[in-house]
Amino acid sequence: MTLFSKKKKIIPEMTRGEALSCKPIKNNGVNETRTENGLIILSYPLRLKPLFADIAKKFGMWKDGSPPIKRLELDEMGTLVWNMIDGKNSVRKIAAAFTEKYKVLPREAEVATASFLRDLGKRGLIAFSSEQHGPKQF
Repeated sequence: MTLFSKKKKIIPEMTRGEALSCKPIKNNGVNETRTENGLIILSYPLRLKPLFADIAKKFGMWKDGSPPIKRLELDEMGTLVWNMIDGKNSVRKIAAAFTEKYKVLPREAEVATASFLRDLGKRGLIAFSSEQHGPKQF
């Protein structure tokens, strides 16, 4: 054991069924606007680590003490998924709607939906809730 080693946080693995039963929840800090063709643009504050935030402040990247705003334009498929995120629909239900609308195999829809939702979670735009563990952010 070394002097400065950090204990790694052990995150219990979820089964595929548990992951599909999770319910995504939108972050209240995310603003959504609709384009003329019905697609959604998400605006959210950029999350920076404290060191980078201090550097950004010194170089004037933060206006009025608030972090820079990042924008993400969703395509038609992303808009479908985003519209279904309400804290009640599970990942499985969202993937089923994706399968129905785009006529893809259920497994393909599950993988695509889960990947997209994981990316939104990493950006801090959504969190996941399950009956067993409560809200989680990925």
